[in-house]
Amino acid sequence: MNAAASTAFASKTTLRWESARAQSRRCILDAAATVFAEEGFEGATMRRIAAVCGVTKVTIYAHYRDKERLYKAVMDSHLAAMASGKPDMQGTAGLGDALMRISSGIGRLAADASCRAFCASLSRSIYASEVYIEHWKAMLEPYLTCAEQAFAKASVRASNAGDGEKFLTLLLAGHGLPGGARPMAECGATVALFVRAYDAFGQ
Repeated sequence: MNAAASTAFASKTTLRWESARAQSRRCILDAAATVFAEEGFEGATMRRIAAVCGVTKVTIYAHYRDKERLYKAVMDSHLAAMASGKPDMQGTAGLGDALMRISSGIGRLAADASCRAFCASLSRSIYASEVYIEHWKAMLEPYLTCAEQAFAKASVRASNAGDGEKFLTLLLAGHGLPGGARPMAECGATVALFVRAYDAFGQ
């Protein structure tokens, strides 16, 4: 075998090895995401994750030195994949329309598989919860800002300062997401509640 052929063979071998390693890593992350969402950080074990993935614990440790690093990789992966961004508030027709757009945005976020897995893991874990709660708050910040602006535009009452946060808290509760107070049956009811309240005060 000449030098060029030998180099080409080595390159193909390296590519196959890197592909297999990437597939193994993806399988481990997917399995860990499932287990952390079901059992939380404290309840999850590397043995259980290995069983779900169909690999040995040694294989997991070859990719991730410990459970803490694996958990961080999973949660960061959820955050990176999560649908985020400011709701489109261009051309809103009054308070009700603005609140419905915010509600729809939270609904889309709640329907996102990465969001559901992230929130399930967060709600079942004590480890690093403060860190990921801050990430979650940052994810919600554009929605809160839009709500605060909508209420400020609808009324100059000084008492409306906390309405944006109250509104968002009820929406989160309606979808069973962290930061919610108590479950409400339907998010449309939350929008209607605030619109009626503002109408009663003459906006």
